[in-house]
Amino acid sequence: MFLEELFDRKFVDAVLNEWQKTMMDLPAGFRQAYEMGLISSAQMVKFLATNARPTTTRFISRALPDGISRAFIGGMLADPAFLYRFLLEQAATIGSSVWWELKNRKGRIKQEWDLALINVLTVTACNAIVVWSLAPCRSYGNTFKFDLQNTLQKLPNNIFEKSYPLREFDLQKRVHSFFYKAAELCMVGLTAGAVQGSLSNFLAHKKEGRLSVTIPSVKANALGYGAFLGLYANLRYQLLCGFDRAVMNHFDVIGVALFLSTTLRLLNVQVGERSRLAWLGVEADPLVDSDDLLKVYSRPSDNLERPSSKWFISKNAIVSGLGLLGIKQGNADSIADGESSTPKTRRKRIVRKKVTASSA
Repeated sequence: MFLEELFDRKFVDAVLNEWQKTMMDLPAGFRQAYEMGLISSAQMVKFLATNARPTTTRFISRALPDGISRAFIGGMLADPAFLYRFLLEQAATIGSSVWWELKNRKGRIKQEWDLALINVLTVTACNAIVVWSLAPCRSYGNTFKFDLQNTLQKLPNNIFEKSYPLREFDLQKRVHSFFYKAAELCMVGLTAGAVQGSLSNFLAHKKEGRLSVTIPSVKANALGYGAFLGLYANLRYQLLCGFDRAVMNHFDVIGVALFLSTTLRLLNVQVGERSRLAWLGVEADPLVDSDDLLKVYSRPSDNLERPSSKWFISKNAIVSGLGLLGIKQGNADSIADGESSTPKTRRKRIVRKKVTASSA
């Protein structure tokens, strides 16, 4: 069952007493939010379950830098299954991209392993940034010097993110968030595509023969990744976050919600991988074995110019077996050249009339 979010101070203090903790045991930023009444009882339970005892989540949060660690804890507070979904996306993305590389490169994977590795790492990094950027997060941010920065940090991570104290998301903020995330992911795609395109083209020039997979130019690769992440991937994961929130609110059993979310995310990864290849124009080269086939069917020109003493080629293009029977043959050369033999003389037709006695 899900815990209801109660912001009453006595419920939050009851959670602290249950875990045998006090306000001074909380981190500075979390303690400040607790004193301001921004922490609910459910969030306090999630935080203590993560940090009050040795867990994988606590190990990850302490190993990350401060800024990323705060964002990670905020994501876990907003969505307890954030780490599970993040790792699921990474595993599915790596598996799908590796399978495609092995399927299309086939026997040339040993010669082109570096190109395949660059593709897999780029796809994995882009997927991690998209999932991290659009996941709901409980973060109250900082105060910046410029108004634009203060405005941007108050926007939701996705258009379906739930409002919470000091963060009321209206329709205007949600629309602005969609276009802001589109621009942000577009810049990420341009950078990742330019880096990958440069490395792939540099390594491709060192390879001999045709490559098993087509490699677009640096410009085409950068623009393709930018458009794919900013438009297509942004829209897909915005809708996916909305689906996660809907199933979490509809089903009381968390297992059912996680099962539906897992199934949809696996399908989403498969659709995204095929769409990415279409946006970039990457496909298996059908002429990769053309050079080997030409070598098999081509004959050395030297052998054709040398006359062979073992074979006799007759000048007569047409050889008939009538000569063996004693019947003379016509000129074979003229027959070969398409010339016809001497035409026979035409016989004059003689018409005889019958003469009757009366006519005489």
